[in-house]
Amino acid sequence: MNYEFPLVIFTVLTQFAVGLALFAAFKSLSCAGSTAKECEDISAWRSKDWFAAFLLAAFGLGASMFHLAQPLRAMEALGNLSVSWLSREGLIFGLFTVLALVNALRESRCLAVLAALCGLAGIVAQGMTYAPAAMPAVSNGVPMLIFMLTALALGSSAGQVNGSHDFSTAFRVSSASLVAVLLIVPCLWTSGGTVMQASAALWMQSWMFWAGLGLTTLAFIVSLRAGAEAAMPCLLLVLGGVALTRIIVFGGVVHTAVNLGMPY
Repeated sequence: MNYEFPLVIFTVLTQFAVGLALFAAFKSLSCAGSTAKECEDISAWRSKDWFAAFLLAAFGLGASMFHLAQPLRAMEALGNLSVSWLSREGLIFGLFTVLALVNALRESRCLAVLAALCGLAGIVAQGMTYAPAAMPAVSNGVPMLIFMLTALALGSSAGQVNGSHDFSTAFRVSSASLVAVLLIVPCLWTSGGTVMQASAALWMQSWMFWAGLGLTTLAFIVSLRAGAEAAMPCLLLVLGGVALTRIIVFGGVVHTAVNLGMPY
């Protein structure tokens, strides 16, 4: 089975970066009601959030090139903006990476909001890119929903690591929703066509799928018992869970679509 590791790394890291950007932008807007000292402390951590978002997005874009047949000609993938969601995805995340770096060096509220909106647009583009008509199991809003919940879960856990903000409620809602969606989707596929049924079977028979769900669920439970101080353990758990399930999201669906009618 081809697990599409470049796409796994690209989507997980860029969605992590978008999640950081969303909550860093929230911190910027909430700083308006803080004292000068509190705002200065928050600003220092926001810069670290933006720098982390820049690094994650940059590494993610770098990893995506290895999915191309000719990585050295990656810029040519941007040549079909009028018709290709893949081209739009690359352009939007390139712009997002630049905006994250600018915010890391000199943040402003307007730039922070612009970067967050750009990141959301990138996730929309990803959801459209990885929902081709040739793969009926994901030719819908499922990828976009999974990607958005991933960004919120990773961003909310990372965004409260310094303790300046409590995003535990956002983390619990997003992580629980992510687990629920990943459980419900393959169950719905079992009543679909041949490709959808094969995708469902591959997901449910994969130890990585169940291990990923287990780690994400454990992160949710830890957040309930320990609160905001468990941000780092929750982040590591949900990051591992997302990586494992993402391998199956790509490898499983692509594998069953490509090999339909062929010997396994």
